[in-house]
Amino acid sequence: MRHWLRALKSRFGITAPHVAVRTEIAWYWRAMGLIAIFLLGYAFAYWQFVGRLAPVAIPGGMQQDVHSLQARVVQLSSQLQVANAAQSNLAKEMAVMQDEGMRLKEDVAFYKSILAEGGTGGVPKIHSVKVSKGARSGDFQYQILLVQSGRHDKVVQGALQLILNGTLAGKPMAQHVEPAGPQKGLKVNFKYYQRIEGTFSAPPESDIHNLQVQYVALGSNAPALTQTVSLPD
Repeated sequence: MRHWLRALKSRFGITAPHVAVRTEIAWYWRAMGLIAIFLLGYAFAYWQFVGRLAPVAIPGGMQQDVHSLQARVVQLSSQLQVANAAQSNLAKEMAVMQDEGMRLKEDVAFYKSILAEGGTGGVPKIHSVKVSKGARSGDFQYQILLVQSGRHDKVVQGALQLILNGTLAGKPMAQHVEPAGPQKGLKVNFKYYQRIEGTFSAPPESDIHNLQVQYVALGSNAPALTQTVSLPD
């Protein structure tokens, strides 16, 4: 009996163990807590992912070196362009100088030939005839050089006649190129040499093959010299 009373006092008396009272949490609060935990975890994972992909910051000294290299590349590129332009200009100038050198050699040979005194009397010659295209279609420019070889003890006088040979409407044609004014032919009057230059136009719808140059001495009707050149395409 005493044992039973002692046991009852120990459970309900002052020495009885403390009872924990817990409040029951509703289910929707628990669901919201789980969602909050999930969102926090997702935000943390996203931050970690973006942080790894973020560009690495370049130290100040290294960034300055990069800018210096970029400026050097721009400078070298500009220098290369200038060098290429200078090389191109130099090549053009060399080509012009070579052409001028060839012309000077031809001129020297030409002057030597006309200044050389021979045993024979002066003999006129058609040294060269050059024809080039003009600014407009059908227009041409000509350059004729006459010389006198041997002794230059007399003046060469006469006229040049220019004749265009070709076809017109399927038929052969020969047309004289006359200078402006009443003069017939191109006047020739020189002792050493004479350059004659001018222009002419081909007849419309004609097919000109060549230009014939004839020198007729003063007081004569028959040509003493004849030279024919083809027209440039």
